[in-house]
Amino acid sequence: MKFTIDGESVKLCVQEISCKTLRISVLPEKESVKEVFSTLDLADKEWPEPSFALVSLGTIEGKEKETFHFGEFSISVKENPLEVCVSRSGKSLQNLRFCANGDVAFSLGKGKLFGLGHGFKKQMDRRGEDYDLRTDGQIRGIQENYSAVSPTPYVISSEGWGLYFHQPWKADIDLRGPEGKFKKYMSDYCDVFVVDCADPMDAAKEYYAFTGLPPMPPKYAFGYQQSYRTLVHNGVNYAMESAKYMREHKIPCDLLIYLGSGYCDYGWNTYNGNFEWHPDVFPDPERAMEELHGMGYKISLHVTRCHHGLHGKISDKDVSPLEYDHARNYWKRHEKLYSQAKNEAWWPDDADGVDMAQRLCRHRMYYEGSLKLNPDVRPLQMQRNTFPGANKWGGIIWSGDVLSEWETLKNQIPIGLNVALSCSPYWGTDTGGFFCTPEFDGELFLRWMEYSAFTPMFRGHGRPSFLHNPWGWSIFHSLEEIPLELAPGMTHDGPPPENALPDARVEPICREIINLRYSLLPYIYSLSHEACGGVPIMRPLWCYYPQDEKAVSIDSEYFFGKNLLVAPVTQKSAEAWNVYVPEGKWYHYWSGKAYEGGETYSIPAPLGELPLFVPAGGVLAKAPVVQCIDTKKKNDFDSLTFEIYTGSDGEYELYEDDGITLGYQRGEYTKTFVKWDDGGQKLTVTGISSLFPGRQREIEICFMPEGRKEKATVLYDPLP
Repeated sequence: MKFTIDGESVKLCVQEISCKTLRISVLPEKESVKEVFSTLDLADKEWPEPSFALVSLGTIEGKEKETFHFGEFSISVKENPLEVCVSRSGKSLQNLRFCANGDVAFSLGKGKLFGLGHGFKKQMDRRGEDYDLRTDGQIRGIQENYSAVSPTPYVISSEGWGLYFHQPWKADIDLRGPEGKFKKYMSDYCDVFVVDCADPMDAAKEYYAFTGLPPMPPKYAFGYQQSYRTLVHNGVNYAMESAKYMREHKIPCDLLIYLGSGYCDYGWNTYNGNFEWHPDVFPDPERAMEELHGMGYKISLHVTRCHHGLHGKISDKDVSPLEYDHARNYWKRHEKLYSQAKNEAWWPDDADGVDMAQRLCRHRMYYEGSLKLNPDVRPLQMQRNTFPGANKWGGIIWSGDVLSEWETLKNQIPIGLNVALSCSPYWGTDTGGFFCTPEFDGELFLRWMEYSAFTPMFRGHGRPSFLHNPWGWSIFHSLEEIPLELAPGMTHDGPPPENALPDARVEPICREIINLRYSLLPYIYSLSHEACGGVPIMRPLWCYYPQDEKAVSIDSEYFFGKNLLVAPVTQKSAEAWNVYVPEGKWYHYWSGKAYEGGETYSIPAPLGELPLFVPAGGVLAKAPVVQCIDTKKKNDFDSLTFEIYTGSDGEYELYEDDGITLGYQRGEYTKTFVKWDDGGQKLTVTGISSLFPGRQREIEICFMPEGRKEKATVLYDPLP
């Protein structure tokens, strides 16, 4: 008897994607997997027709056969209804049942359910809610749930499995019942990737591998980014004044981001979607850009009103000049603007309602277009709307226009962790929140700054714009001096407290937070290289402690790389913060005090010092604080310090390259290997480099927590 769904004959196709991922496709018997299912949202490679296809449980090689093997995977197939049970190495992963109404039922088990990108409703454990994948962007009633929505149909269980529902794109994932439901709007078609993530790190690594590994952003992207809305106020041009202020007052910053007019009164252009400079803001744009670049800043320009019919590639030939929504013609407008701005980055905002294919086309256009302008310079783009597959074109995303409230700050943590596992490793938030509420004051801004310093992307942005940067709290003395940029009708909309200004605490504490971020840039940049291999920068405690039920359930702490445990403070007036420390020995970053794991401790948390812990055996790579990242070609190694946290053996690998070109793809890099033998109190540091082979480097070593310092001279061998 042939397999059928709603009376239509279908076939089951199976393909081993990797040793950890199995692809299962169901489609009408006479159709082709390769021709039916799009690969736009998959890795950019050849996706062949699966070699295994089954239309019924007939006789194969003279034997009745229901179990089939694919590498370490095996599937058991039943019919009426069609059911596929997936195992790997003897471990049961999933039971997929293809129901008569087109739904796909799947096992939920008893573990926590992660993934779904930004998702909405529940923030960390997704169980118990229904998620409509057609919901996208900043939608009232959902946006207030602490993020915009970028749907990712990838469900991950703490029990060690993941399900990526590749297509159809228009669907719904229901996690409310004893079993899950993938409710499709094309009942005869389904394409599912089953992932074995017994090692939790494989959940993200496999997802990024089959949807497309991200390219590496430029190093300056990991510095501080300052966004601006209103650029002219009371006759003062703050585009220049603020840039000079940060340099004069030693507030490190790499990227200045300028919003377009329409979302504010005085943005960089005349109105949203337009490519003409605002004459009151930039009367001489080329000179202004030269001056800002001369101060060491990189520039990002906000571009919105994406064409809903955007299509094609900038490399397409014979495109009519009147085809305004073709990527080639749309990009020409960017090229003209770039000829004046020489901007390093783009902020393509506001594609709510733009369909998946057009959204992916937009990501591709900014990546390939930027490379056309600068063939050996890494592109940088930040987008609010994304979809699986966009990562391969390097777009970073953020949580959207969220509310300036404590509850919002608290929920950015689990949202960011699910994004890291199932959407993008390069993510951040509007530091301070976007829409102003009466809760927004200097304390909330500082606590948000603390958190943002330990997210992949660190950007200040929001309303009122003058209070979403470090210096605004110092130079203004009352709310009457600034445009409040309120949004009437938005939930909880309202001005900050009357006594919010001035707040002399904010600027100096912000400076110290940003300085800490810059001192850790070698560590953070090395994490970005790991992210290019699919390893997220932000990692839930589950990733390292899957057997610790308490660690798995925690959504208020996370790992920033493997050597920093971060517990942001998300409650007003808190002077101490409860932190669960997992198994092992840990050191409080600020005091050096040792803590034994498996316990919850009340940790002092004054403003500017969110709870940070480093494991015994952990290594932090640091550098001197700079005001901005130098993107010029270097002739020698950078200054470097390794902080070695004693008390246990440890190993660490630091990655470095020139930070700006595509040389990393050509094997142009340096790696430094650190090995600490705690029992023998022996440190070994070695290195390889294609940039400076055969050269020596002097590295400062600081043994923590005592702070004892030594020097190590390392000879870098050529790459093998």
